Amino acid sequence: MIKTTSDIWHMRGESMTRIETFFAAACAFAVTMVIISVGSIPDSLAELVQATKQIPAFVASFSVLAWVWYTHAVWSRRFGLEDAKTVVLSCSLILLILIYMYPLRIMMQGVFALLTDGYLPGIMEFSEDWQIRFLFMLFGFGFLLMSLNLVALYAHGKRTPVTPPLSEAEKYEAESEIITWAATALISVISLLLAWLLPVHWVGWAGYTFFLLFPVLISIDIFRRKRAP
Repeated sequence: MIKTTSDIWHMRGESMTRIETFFAAACAFAVTMVIISVGSIPDSLAELVQATKQIPAFVASFSVLAWVWYTHAVWSRRFGLEDAKTVVLSCSLILLILIYMYPLRIMMQGVFALLTDGYLPGIMEFSEDWQIRFLFMLFGFGFLLMSLNLVALYAHGKRTPVTPPLSEAEKYEAESEIITWAATALISVISLLLAWLLPVHWVGWAGYTFFLLFPVLISIDIFRRKRAP
């Protein structure tokens, strides 16, 4: 019988720590700001239709923020740490999320506008080529820093003494998480390079690079589970 991840881990943080509570509140605030930044409540059918066209971008933005929140929440349950390094790394991740939420929303709107040939509108227009590159590089850099932060959190949890001590299976799972977020960081680096080097009419591929996350992360998960002790 194959063990699930929940079977492998002894949950050392059974109740929410103060830093986890703070992190969850910050993520909730970020989600709120992403959705209310659309503007005022629609007061006509035309405005309501326009507002509904923003839903796909909001859902995509929400999914990314929820992914990061869930990763941190699971990490907190697995390790139950609240030491100085945990506080610094978690607060750094909160700062990144609060800075990143607007570029995330703008990027998602741009992606859906491009994929639907403008039917789903973007909210930002660009008058110069460097502005397009700047947005893609800001997005990629934010994703890179968040990924490296989560790598650091799992590396910190893996080498910090906890009670009870980590089993070999738990250490292996922690390594899998480190590999997963390192791969995410690598994809972010590729996106950054493409945004910097490609001609401006091809710079959209810097954004499409993130679609690699789906096959890459699924492949890592399958490979690591097959080799699990």
